[in-house]
Amino acid sequence: MNHAEVVKMGQTRSAKSQAGLIVSPRPKVVRSSGTVRTTRFLAHSPINFDMNLGGMAFKAADGLSKEEASRLFQRIAPGSSLPVGKLRAELIPDSSWKRAGKTLGPQASQTTARLAHIFSVAVRVWGNERDAIDWLNGPHPELRGATPLSLIKTEAGGRAVEALLGALEYGFPV
Repeated sequence: MNHAEVVKMGQTRSAKSQAGLIVSPRPKVVRSSGTVRTTRFLAHSPINFDMNLGGMAFKAADGLSKEEASRLFQRIAPGSSLPVGKLRAELIPDSSWKRAGKTLGPQASQTTARLAHIFSVAVRVWGNERDAIDWLNGPHPELRGATPLSLIKTEAGGRAVEALLGALEYGFPV
């Protein structure tokens, strides 16, 4: 991102962006060794399932709170054969969960952000949370019989699930 883009972004962002994120009106620009960077300008706010990918990426980079992640897992667990804690442990190992203070580490935050994004797309595709949760927890032949939820722990698996959802959303054969 060049300096002009950073300045433009600072001028066009309002106190509350369309994605539901709380942002400062003008991010600080820091120059170091010829590189222009912005300081973090996102405040800590709850996961917004309608958040765009860029907003979710910033949020994950800052670290998602364990409370936010717990709420997400509680929302998805009713459609699973596993209790909430076991479902969470499938995606975020117990050691990582316990080691984190109030904020998850980068890997766990990325996994949680991936799950939140895929869940929001699934809700859009299926039209309601119940059907989206059932789809996430059910085996799918295009995923070699694995559940979409089980593949979300890796980026490659998450991309496969996103591609499948895209095909479903736009009516391509699956």
